[in-house]
Amino acid sequence: MTYSEIQKHHNDILEAVIGRRLSTALTALSRLSVQVGSSDIHNRYQSISDTFHNMLKYSFEFAPDPERNRIYTGLRQSILELSDDIRETWIQQMGLFERKYALERYREFESQYADKPGLVSTQLSENKLISSDISDPVERHRHDNDFVTLVFYYLWLKRSFSENTVRLVDQVIENPDVHDTAKSMVISAVTISMLRHFDRHKFIILFDYSSHDNPEIRQRAMIGLFLVILMYQRRLGLYEDLIKRLESIQDDKTFQERMLAILIQFIRASETEQITRKIQEEIVPEVIKMRSELDEKLNLDELLSKDNFEDKNPEWKNFFKDAPDVYQKLEQFSKMQIEGADVFMGAFAMLKHFSFFKELPNWFMPFSAKNPEVLAAFDNVEEELDIPAFLEGLEQSTVLCNSDKYSFCLNIRQLPGEQRKMMLELFNMELKAMNEMMEEEFTLNAETKNKIVNTQYFHDIYRFFKLHPSRKEYLSLFEQRVDIFKSKVFRIIFEDPKLIRNLGEYYFAKDRYEEARELFSWLNEKKQSFELLEKLGFCYQKTGNFSKAIELYTQAELFDRDKVWLRKKLGYCYRKTGDFRKAIEYYKEIIGSDPHDLNNLAYLGQLHMDIEDFNEALQYYYKVEYEAPENERVYRPIAWCSFVLGKHDNALKYFEKVVKLKPGKDDYLNLGHCFWASGNVEQALISYRTALRLSSGDKQWFRDVFSKDSKYLLATGKEELDIHLMADYVLLEV
Repeated sequence: MTYSEIQKHHNDILEAVIGRRLSTALTALSRLSVQVGSSDIHNRYQSISDTFHNMLKYSFEFAPDPERNRIYTGLRQSILELSDDIRETWIQQMGLFERKYALERYREFESQYADKPGLVSTQLSENKLISSDISDPVERHRHDNDFVTLVFYYLWLKRSFSENTVRLVDQVIENPDVHDTAKSMVISAVTISMLRHFDRHKFIILFDYSSHDNPEIRQRAMIGLFLVILMYQRRLGLYEDLIKRLESIQDDKTFQERMLAILIQFIRASETEQITRKIQEEIVPEVIKMRSELDEKLNLDELLSKDNFEDKNPEWKNFFKDAPDVYQKLEQFSKMQIEGADVFMGAFAMLKHFSFFKELPNWFMPFSAKNPEVLAAFDNVEEELDIPAFLEGLEQSTVLCNSDKYSFCLNIRQLPGEQRKMMLELFNMELKAMNEMMEEEFTLNAETKNKIVNTQYFHDIYRFFKLHPSRKEYLSLFEQRVDIFKSKVFRIIFEDPKLIRNLGEYYFAKDRYEEARELFSWLNEKKQSFELLEKLGFCYQKTGNFSKAIELYTQAELFDRDKVWLRKKLGYCYRKTGDFRKAIEYYKEIIGSDPHDLNNLAYLGQLHMDIEDFNEALQYYYKVEYEAPENERVYRPIAWCSFVLGKHDNALKYFEKVVKLKPGKDDYLNLGHCFWASGNVEQALISYRTALRLSSGDKQWFRDVFSKDSKYLLATGKEELDIHLMADYVLLEV
């Protein structure tokens, strides 16, 4: 049996237990248990099976047991917990996920420290370091880190936490002499352990430390709690004590707001692949293209000569004006970075091959300037750089997550001298600027530290789930959707209308209209408001349900009948539903309040073209031309309306203006119609063939468009046979 088959059986058991089909679950559990050949597992299975059959027997043959509900819930829990243990045992028996080394560390810790939680806390204490007999600070730090990873491996592979294990975690985190790095690693170990193997004690640990005073510990615990709820949201309903703990925070607004911030950061992390693709396919190629164009257009080699250092290139202004998309994309990149989007995943994904990352705990290690691996990476750096200050700045930096900071440092020693010098200098300047900015931010916003931990830690976790060799063992959480209204557990945390509104506004701002619509609809049922109706209508509009959008916009009209924005949206939606007359009504009202708005005039022209009132359309387009004679885009509709109305000379005049700009295949096709209607067959053929050439010789396109336009050509006096022959004659030459 393969791991995917084991997983399927495990999921089938979960579905059966959640669906209250325990006989089905037990049958599947029996098939699964034979895969491991363990007497302990067999005995546990038999005990569960006997209890279930006895409960059935007592329920229908004797008086019902008053403890029946409690026993039934316990059975459901036991079936799932045994299913977890079978899967875990099978993984170890099959030697999957390269756990041999990790299991050795686990057993090493178990034999020496598992029943001595106080000793573990003491060994991690800064006052009584495990490596206190080592004089070299770097070597001492290496030994200290080794003990932290030892603890991590034990907690990670521990299936169910005993009282001693819980006490170990508590004593480490509550000991003021233990460094925050060790405490953070312990929380991460509990999180990854829980995601690997369910245990209610792990949940309680994460829940309890979600209220810790230290932001590093608190936010890691809260993120761990969030991920655990996401993974086990249906299963958690079987544990009444855990649900009660979650219900206890319903009046804790600070906790709820922090959890909302975590949910939003999770959504950002879920978009990482999309962001990486955007950077690689759009932003980077545009920047490279712009760089090459600058080299040629601005003669950069000459620009760098000493004589030109003080002179500005007169072409810069015009050139940059021609490339606004590049700056827009770079600005978007910077904005995404500031908001917490994972913009560096693509850049650092290939830098996780160092031996440092072979130790699984290091994927969650907070960055430290004193880490021996980091110091070793800078041993041979001869550049004029204050290395301790640089590393301290890197440690404080919010630009990169912990994992990427380690990648950056480990990669430094691989770079050629000149490239390394340039990178260090640039990065050092960036660090100073960003750290100064964040100092100010810390002063202004007390929650900034939480946001930084959220961002960096989510990026660390994302790299583990996407890049680590053992990632297939875990459910791909970042592909899961948080559906608040379908999840009993998430509703406990997020049902406050204020939180729902904030989340809806986030989705709305990110153009995720499906999710925003769901949240706004729930709020709208609770209490209507003008803005909510508008936004909900806009969500329906953006997702293509124009009739529903009209319904909501019309309700919003009751609040403010004279709002121009609302009228425009109603006019637009009526046009999309094919009700052009109603759309014209709204846009005439809009024109009445602002007769000089060119967009509204042009849209009215378009609406009249929709109903084939070309004469009226032409009047609106003439108004646009009169108000803005420099607006060259209006030439096309004026030319077309003129052609359809039989004003061929006027149509020719405007279409000839169009082809002097940036003409496309349709422009030359329309020009050909005008020439033909005017009797100039030679020029018509030239224009038609130019259109065909611009279409890359697409004969089907030419025939389809020519056929579609035949009714207008017939109106000029051409016969149907002439039209077919003209199409054939043009295509004959291709």
